[in-house]
Amino acid sequence: MTTEPSDRTIILHLLRGAVPERADEISALWSQYGHAVEVAPSTKGVTMNADARRIQFDTKTIDFFWLLGFSTWRAVEVYAPALEFATATGIPLNHALGIDDERGQYKFDYKQRIDCAQSLVAAEQTAEISWPADIPKPTSDRESLGDVEHMAAFDLVALALAFSLLHEFRHVMYCADNSSPSTLPEEEIACDIYARDFMTSGLAAYAKQHGHKFAEVHQKRAMGIALAAVVIHAMTPTHAHWGNRQYPPIVERLTAMIGGYSLPAGSSFWLFTACLLIALMRQDDRPLDIVANSTREMVEILLDRLR
Repeated sequence: MTTEPSDRTIILHLLRGAVPERADEISALWSQYGHAVEVAPSTKGVTMNADARRIQFDTKTIDFFWLLGFSTWRAVEVYAPALEFATATGIPLNHALGIDDERGQYKFDYKQRIDCAQSLVAAEQTAEISWPADIPKPTSDRESLGDVEHMAAFDLVALALAFSLLHEFRHVMYCADNSSPSTLPEEEIACDIYARDFMTSGLAAYAKQHGHKFAEVHQKRAMGIALAAVVIHAMTPTHAHWGNRQYPPIVERLTAMIGGYSLPAGSSFWLFTACLLIALMRQDDRPLDIVANSTREMVEILLDRLR
């Protein structure tokens, strides 16, 4: 007789798979805190939170990670050509976007996907929205996707979800140990930093042991965390973007997740992340009269402009 794994075991396996070099440490912490994982009934909004006893989420929120992740992946095809042209020639980004004649259809398709993902937040059930035909339905079977780009998006969504669960697990530890920072906004930032450090420290030894290039492993983890930042931005109500008693300003969270990486200037992380940030700026109708000499410099300027 085969026993189906519990929700807690499924999440544990996800975290161990996303951060395999710390799998034993994850399992030890999982046992030490003995918290539950609760799958709540789906409802309007998003559900992902934690206390001393459990981490709670609903399946619609997991679907939201998937749909927004696969949709946001396409931001690269919308903005990368103009971004690369702008950084190569030194012209302002908004000028480069204005002369990219082929971007129109890509932009239209991208906006439709993002709108669909955002509509999922307001729905009570995933079945209420019209799922985009070119985005596969959520699955745990990566190989069944059969498409290199879809499998790449799958990997980043898994890393983004792992980041968010590690963030919630830090809340569990704070509550259980009665060691929370003095304010809720400080705790949110501390949980973001914990999750980022957990996923990116110790990579050199892991890469060497398994014959991977450190920069490539670091790049992939960082891209997954950048995607998590965009999902968290979308999950945060607009009225809370400037911060309140519960949450810090959203740009502080984005900076804690995205800023300060030591990846090489030519890393794909900078291009990918710049495209994500450009998309956020466009959603908020913010000016993009930015001149940058590299995609890395563009990321730094965009993060500063989001303040």
